[in-house]
Amino acid sequence: MAWEYRFIIGFLFMLVITGIAMGADSDTVTIDINITQQLSIDVSPNSVSWAGLNIGETGRPEYFTVTNVGSVNITSLRANITNDNTNPYGTGNPSNYNAGEFILMNSTSAGFYYVNKKNWNESVPGEVTPPNDWTEGANTGYFGIIRTAWDNDVGQDYYFFTNKTSSSGNCLTGTANVLIGKYPKNVTSQGSVDFTDSSQYSTVSITAGGNGANTPTGHDLAGYCLLVSADCSTVTLARWNTDLDTYSNCTNDQVFFDGNSPNELEPGSSTWFWLEPKIPNGVPDGDVSQGTLTIIASAA
Repeated sequence: MAWEYRFIIGFLFMLVITGIAMGADSDTVTIDINITQQLSIDVSPNSVSWAGLNIGETGRPEYFTVTNVGSVNITSLRANITNDNTNPYGTGNPSNYNAGEFILMNSTSAGFYYVNKKNWNESVPGEVTPPNDWTEGANTGYFGIIRTAWDNDVGQDYYFFTNKTSSSGNCLTGTANVLIGKYPKNVTSQGSVDFTDSSQYSTVSITAGGNGANTPTGHDLAGYCLLVSADCSTVTLARWNTDLDTYSNCTNDQVFFDGNSPNELEPGSSTWFWLEPKIPNGVPDGDVSQGTLTIIASAA
């Protein structure tokens, strides 16, 4: 009977070996992942500083990258920047000046423009002659100065008047004009000072029910949307901040990245922009208040 046991044991061993040989030496795992839609960007670097700038100087441009770190295609990028809370000129306090007021932005080949720059009403200087039909006051008109600097490091002041021309309303509900001097005042020239002479200024017409219009072509400040407050007291230049044109009367203001199909900013891809400061005349020495540039992405 011993041989029968040996036969049975051997047979069982062969079955075990055969079973092992029949098994596979690899297997697979099926993996499925679904990504939610998320609109997200990263701007790098996320801070910048310029030190030791002179009055009238244009600072060195700095380069920034915007990366689509989300999961959907970005169709546009727009910007806004902080401005002064009140007119800081003549206060002698650098903390009253917001750094965002001095910043121009360029995307690809568009050229450098202020993101948005607010300009306040001031007292009329003695050498300036107001328009014949101008009445100073809330809802009727004011004098102001657009302070900037030339690329050749020369401070420039463009005088302007807001002037309501309708018989009722204010600078938004009634028709109004903004007269901008064609020639800037600097350390060697008095600029345009006679606003009774139409050859000395350019006119921007604000129609009733709107808050802005394009700056005139051919003027040094061409390419902006010019926005007026209801009481006629401030004038804002805007290029990359499209949110300020609440009535959509301007065409000069635009997003700085327009990626409509098929040129959308896809996840993982990047675009870029530059920033540079222009320091006008009349800014006191010291650290001005920190400004903030905000980049806003949109998807279709």
